[in-house]
Amino acid sequence: MIKNYFKIALANLAKSKAYSLISISSLTLGLAVSILLLIYVLDELSFDRYHDKADHIYRLCQEQHPYQSPQTANYLDDNLPEIKSHARILHRPNEIIQYKELRFKESKVAYVDPALFRIFSFKFSTGNPDKVLDKPASIVISNKIAQKYFGNSNPIGQILRLNNEYDYTITGVIEELPHNSHFRYEIFVTLADANTVYGVESMNSWGWQNFLVYFEMQDEFSKPDVEAKISQTLRKAQNTDPDSPLTKYTIQPLKDIHLYSSHFLGDIQQQNSITYILIFSTIGLLILLIACFNYINLLTANATTRITEIGIRKTFGASRNQLAMQFISESIVVFLTSLILALIIVKISLPIFNSLSGKELLFSTLFNINISLGILGIMLIVTILAGCYPAFVLSSYNPTKILKASKTSSRSKFQFKTILVGAQFTIVIALIASAIIMSRQINLLQQKELGFDKEAVLLSVVDFGNEEKYNTLKEALLNQSFVSSVSSASRVPSGSLNNIGGILLEGGTENIAIAYVHVNFDYFETLGINARQGRLFSNQFKTDKTEAVILNEAAVKRIGINGDPIGQSLKCNWPRSKRKIVGVINDINFESLYDRIKPVIFVIMPDECSELMIKIKPSSAASSIHSITQICQKFYPDQVFDFRFLDASLEQLYQKDKKTFQLLGYFSALAILLACMGLLGMASFILTSRIKEIGIRKVNGAKTIEIMSMLNKDFIKWVAIAFVIACPIAWYAIDKWLENFAYKTDISWWIFALAGLIVVVIALLTVSFQSWRAATRNPVESLRYE
Repeated sequence: MIKNYFKIALANLAKSKAYSLISISSLTLGLAVSILLLIYVLDELSFDRYHDKADHIYRLCQEQHPYQSPQTANYLDDNLPEIKSHARILHRPNEIIQYKELRFKESKVAYVDPALFRIFSFKFSTGNPDKVLDKPASIVISNKIAQKYFGNSNPIGQILRLNNEYDYTITGVIEELPHNSHFRYEIFVTLADANTVYGVESMNSWGWQNFLVYFEMQDEFSKPDVEAKISQTLRKAQNTDPDSPLTKYTIQPLKDIHLYSSHFLGDIQQQNSITYILIFSTIGLLILLIACFNYINLLTANATTRITEIGIRKTFGASRNQLAMQFISESIVVFLTSLILALIIVKISLPIFNSLSGKELLFSTLFNINISLGILGIMLIVTILAGCYPAFVLSSYNPTKILKASKTSSRSKFQFKTILVGAQFTIVIALIASAIIMSRQINLLQQKELGFDKEAVLLSVVDFGNEEKYNTLKEALLNQSFVSSVSSASRVPSGSLNNIGGILLEGGTENIAIAYVHVNFDYFETLGINARQGRLFSNQFKTDKTEAVILNEAAVKRIGINGDPIGQSLKCNWPRSKRKIVGVINDINFESLYDRIKPVIFVIMPDECSELMIKIKPSSAASSIHSITQICQKFYPDQVFDFRFLDASLEQLYQKDKKTFQLLGYFSALAILLACMGLLGMASFILTSRIKEIGIRKVNGAKTIEIMSMLNKDFIKWVAIAFVIACPIAWYAIDKWLENFAYKTDISWWIFALAGLIVVVIALLTVSFQSWRAATRNPVESLRYE
C-alpha cells in the first residue's frame, strides 16, 4: 500500500512539472539556508563547553571591560571562601620570540598563572598540565609554534628568548586550541616570576588593569552575594574614598563569555553577540517558513485541480486517512529530494559562507549528533507544516459536493493561501527594511567624523629603550621627504582606554579615576588634532614633560572644573606629580563608536610609550613602508617591525557588524527569490482558475490594461497588508539592535516606504507577465477552456 502511495506521488509530481520544479527548488533553497545557519548557530553556542570544569569557571568583570589589576585575583582568593582557585591571563600581542637565528613577532602570546591548565581542559602533546608552568622561566607552546621554530625536532628543554631579554625553557607542547574557545593563544609564558619580569611595583599597582582573571568556584554559592562581596572587598583593598561611587564587579560564567561580551572594549579577542545569534536563527526560521508557505500554497492549489480525482476516490471507498497519506507521501518525496539537493548546495557553498561569516565550519559537522537532530527537527517541521494541512483539509471534502461542483463555475477561494502569501511579504519587507538600516548604521560608523585624521598614519609596537635613541630615530624619519610627523604613545585610537589612574583637582577632596594616555611630543600633530582651549605639548616648553597635562572635554566635565580650565593644577598618580592644565582638546572617538567618549588625561611620559606613530604622505603610502622599516631596523636591529595603518585598525572594529550586514543582505535576496517563486506559482494557478472569467470580460469589451489591473490588484492588496504588519515588527527588532551603539542612525519612515515599494515592484514584475498573457489571450480559446 505504502509503495503505491509513493508511485502515485511520483506520477503526480511528473505530471505537474512546473509545480514540482517550483516546490522542490523553493524547499531546496530554504533547507540549504536553514542548515547553514543551524551549523553556524550551534557552533556559536558550543564555545568553551568542552572544558571539564566549564560549569564552575567564571571571569571577573567590571562594567565596561573584563580587565583587572595584577593583585586582584590573589586578594579575592584569600578573602572569599567561595573561590576554589584562580588563574590570570596577561595578553601580550607583540612579543618578539627568538630561537637562534629565527626571530618573529608573535601576536598570540599570553603570560598566565600555572593554575590555568589545572582549571581549563586543554590537550597536551607533551608535558604535564598540572606542572608545566610551576617553575620560573618556563613556557608552553603549541604544535604550530613548535613546527615553526623547531621543525620535526623535539622542542622540550629548548630555550626561547623573549623580547631580546628573558630566556624561557619549553616545558610542554599543547595541541591547537579549539576554534570554539573564547581565547586561542599559541604561546603561554609563566607568571611565576612576574615580579622579576614586570617589577614588584607594577605587580602591586591597582591602576595597571591589563589582567583577565578566572575563578574556579565552589560547587554551591550565591552569584549576587559573591559579586557584592567582591565590590566591597576590593574597595577596602584599594582604600577608595567611602563616599565615591562603588565600582560594580560581576562574575561572568565561562559559557556566556563568547556571546555576552560584545559590550566590552578590547576583549581578549573579538567575541560575538547573542543578538546576532538571534538574528540568524530568526532569518533561518523565516526563510524556512517562506519555503514551507510556498509548498503549502502550491500543493493546495495544485490539489484543487485534482478535486474530481479526490471525489471519485472517496466515492469508491477511500478513507480520509488514506487520502491524507497520499498527500503526505507526496510531501515526503518532495522533501527528501529537496533535502538531498540542499545538502549538495551546503557542501558547495560552505567555503563561501565561511568567508562571509569569518567562521571555520566543516561539512563533516553535519554528522554531529546535535546537527543531525537539528536537521531531523527541520524535517519534522517541514513535513508537518507542508504536508498535513493540505492532506487533511482536502481529504475531508464531501464527495457528493465535490462531484456536483463545477471547477470553473466560480472563482477559487484562497483565504488561507492569502494569509500565507501575506506572511511571506511581511517577512520580506521586514528583512529589506532591516538590511537598509543596518547598511546605514555601518556607513555611519565608517564615515563619522572621529575628531582626528586617521589617513596615512602608520603604527607599530616598539621597545624604544632610552629616550635619546627614540629621538634619533625620529629625526632620521623626519628627514625623509614622505614623512610628515613622528610620535609615540601608550595608546592610539582604535585601542582601549583601560590604563586607569587617579587625579585630584587642587582644592578638591575626591580622587577621580580616569583613563591615562601617555604620549610623546607631536602626538596630537601626528593625528591632526588641534587645541580647543590653550595649547598642545611643545618642545619649546621644557617643563611640559614634568608639569603639563592636556584633557579632553569629557575629562573637564568629569573632574567638575568651573570656569577656564587652563592653568588649573592637578595631582596625578601616573606619574606621581603635580601638573597644570595647558590645553583642552575636543572629544575624539578614541575607542569604537559602540560606546560614548570617555574622559582622558594626556601626559608626556616616554617610558610608557610603546606605539610608534608615523604620518606619511598619502601619495607614497605603499612605497614608503619598506624604507621606513629599513630605517627603524637600523636603529633597532633586534626589533621586528610590522606596520599597520590606523584607518585599517579602526575599520577592524566593525568587521563583525559588516559581515553580519552582508549576510543579511544575501539572505534578504534569497527570501525575495523564494517569495517570487511562490508568487509565480500562485499567480499561475489563480489565473488558470479565472481563465473563463477573463474571456467573458474581453468579449464584453474589457481592455487589456483593465484586466491586468484587476488581476494584479489582489497581489498589491497582499503587499499593503503585509506592509502594515511588517513595519512595527521591523522597527522594534532594528531598534533593539541599534541599542548596542552609542551613535546610531535614524530609523526614518522612508526606509519602510522604500522596502514596501521594492516589494510592490517585485510582486508586479513577477505576476504582470502572466497577467499580460492571460489578458491578451484570444477570448475564444478562453471560453473553450476545458
